[in-house]
Amino acid sequence: MRLNLTVKTEHSDIASAVAWTPDCSLFSCSDDKTICKWSADAEATGKFNSVDAYITNISWVPPVGKQSADMFAAACTDGTFRFVSRSGREEKKINAHEGAVISVAWSHDGAALLSAGEDGDVKIWSRSGNMRSVLASTGQSVYCSCWGPDDDQVLIACGKVLMIKSVQANKKNLQWNAHDGIVLCVDWNVTNQNIVSGGEDCIYHVWDSFGRMLYTSKLLDNVITSVRWSPNGDVFAVGLYNNIRLCDRTGWTHSKERVDSGSIISIAWTSDGTQFAGAGGNGNVVFAQLVDRHHEWKNTEVVLVEPRKLRVQDAANETMEDLEFPRDRVVEVGIGYDMLVVTTTNQCYVYAVQNLNTPIIFDIKAPPHFIHLCRKHFLTLDQISGIQIITYEGRISSNLRFQGLRPEFLSRDMVALAADMVCVVDTVDKKTVHVMDPVNGRILGKISHSCEVLNLCLNQHSLGPQERLLVFSDRNKDLFIAHVGALSSGGGQAQGGPPTYKLQVNVDSFTFNDETDVLVGISEGRIKAWYYPAAAFVDKDLLPLTVMNVDGTECGRSAQIVSYTGSRISVRKVDGSVIFSSTAVDIDLLYELARSSKWEECMRLCRHQKSEILWATLSLMSLAKKQLDTVEMCLAEINEVPKVEYIQYIKSIPSEEGRNAELALYRRQPNEAERILLQASPPLIYRAVKMNIHLYRWDRALDIAVKYRSHVDTCLGYRQRYLEQFGRRETDQRFLQYANQVTVDWDAINAKKQKELDDEKMRSGSGGRK
Repeated sequence: MRLNLTVKTEHSDIASAVAWTPDCSLFSCSDDKTICKWSADAEATGKFNSVDAYITNISWVPPVGKQSADMFAAACTDGTFRFVSRSGREEKKINAHEGAVISVAWSHDGAALLSAGEDGDVKIWSRSGNMRSVLASTGQSVYCSCWGPDDDQVLIACGKVLMIKSVQANKKNLQWNAHDGIVLCVDWNVTNQNIVSGGEDCIYHVWDSFGRMLYTSKLLDNVITSVRWSPNGDVFAVGLYNNIRLCDRTGWTHSKERVDSGSIISIAWTSDGTQFAGAGGNGNVVFAQLVDRHHEWKNTEVVLVEPRKLRVQDAANETMEDLEFPRDRVVEVGIGYDMLVVTTTNQCYVYAVQNLNTPIIFDIKAPPHFIHLCRKHFLTLDQISGIQIITYEGRISSNLRFQGLRPEFLSRDMVALAADMVCVVDTVDKKTVHVMDPVNGRILGKISHSCEVLNLCLNQHSLGPQERLLVFSDRNKDLFIAHVGALSSGGGQAQGGPPTYKLQVNVDSFTFNDETDVLVGISEGRIKAWYYPAAAFVDKDLLPLTVMNVDGTECGRSAQIVSYTGSRISVRKVDGSVIFSSTAVDIDLLYELARSSKWEECMRLCRHQKSEILWATLSLMSLAKKQLDTVEMCLAEINEVPKVEYIQYIKSIPSEEGRNAELALYRRQPNEAERILLQASPPLIYRAVKMNIHLYRWDRALDIAVKYRSHVDTCLGYRQRYLEQFGRRETDQRFLQYANQVTVDWDAINAKKQKELDDEKMRSGSGGRK
């Protein structure tokens, strides 16, 4: 990624501030006391005299709902800030500070204005200009301040220190030493919630919202005069003397460009994140467009060579084709599953990778922040329409909504898409993940976690919604897996949410394979691959046998997985370089054979490779598909003798319901096993009672016997035997009550048991073990 720069001169003195309107017009202010209006193509479209004071900073009021954004707040050196309309007319003047007002910033909902001045005060004002509170009095000039993501906190730079102060009283504040020189510029991103700061020490830092340093730059040549995050939080811009840097969110530099501008005093991004503008100390206004963005899918690479031109190259066929968009600039690109989706500022183009000549084109209301693709459809998120599911034919399937949804707070890592399910982190309570149906937008259920969820990923391989898996990490970098497929039938929500299991700690990045259920993650500088992560819900004992450590010693700290297609893993290190690793090709072949139900070929592959990890993976795959013969062979190969004996016992059960119940019990799901037995026709009462007795769930066994008026004596008899073995007397009042009413006759119990087992064999038409 690099910057395409355009430098324009319209001001005769220092350009002090720039700001974009929601419709992508730029306003620039200068010490020559003029305001210049620019188009998105860097053409001056108007110039008018401004207020009677020097402007130090401007902030355009954000649009909220249908309310238009038709004015901006201008901070002035005479201690006032002014509300100025789009036409340049001064609407209101407010005396705010003693000395110059250095910065102003609207809250994200447009309801409040933040001001900071040379007098060291930081104040909050209403939309109409009435002062609400003095948030801080620092005693020294505050050169920069900004709102937190939820508008309930404010970040203040005071000397060499950064402070996070809560808007509400009696809330804990945070303060830390940030730089060795005075902090001149800060910004706090809504989406990723990270902070970037720059100062007179010629260094910029990236922090998290708790003040922990995530990245520090090397010593640069000049003072850092401006920093600004892009709206989606993927990159940020750094301005200094005659130099502009474009940096990744992790801190490393994408592009460094020299420009004739003097010090870049102010930076502002467009709402679509495709370009930004900088105010130069020599009066020039710099327009910077993001180009040379790369997107890959298997053998196909897509490069944004110009703002309105894409280059698609197929390395396998050695073909190259250019796609031009004469009307608008390209905003977002998504490629995957043999489809290419391109959005401009006003339209969306859907291409088949094998046929780029006839795209499907339709209009959009706003440019999206990001695009997610899966096999059936794709997802877009924008400020106006929110989350939309769109088919590759251009039809909108659904518009996902839930209470408290704020699209501007969602990053691409907080949304996961699959063919039959969408998962979204709640923007109000980030400990909650909503699971939704992409076809009709219906909420299937939710996952409530103990910590804030930061990243989501859904598997793409499953043959139906019942096999869907969600992997997520929280603020502690712990990796969890949830069987969200249980929600598709309504079973998981009735029990308070789908089953969840902790896979790993201290995970920096993770993703599923595009064609299999293999999960890869980076933990402590090493790449780990879970060949069958659903083992957590099938047989936890075998899960460690399906984990393989992939060679990843070169990854280092805070590396990120870029993609995992086929067997190739692309990893971006903290310095921006990309390295490649791979998983064994055998696992891809094993998934392909299992998907086709070719179990004999699967075992033949495992025998040829003589790999314990493949045998363990195949045992879990076949167990999930109830292929008991294959399961028995696989478990024998990995020396799981007790499990082999149990599988042999399951095979001997005559009825399908009985076998399914024992398999559920094998997966440690006794309630599910009981449900299967009691929903059989007729219900298998003896098996349900005996299963609960074996699990020492005596009360539940008695409840079933009483409800169905059968095997009460069986339950009492086994209870008496159990107590006699330990020399104990009965103390449970319910068992004492029924013991006085029911006579325990072991001949009658055995006869009743034998009759029910015979009836079970008769229904199934086969013999079996009792």
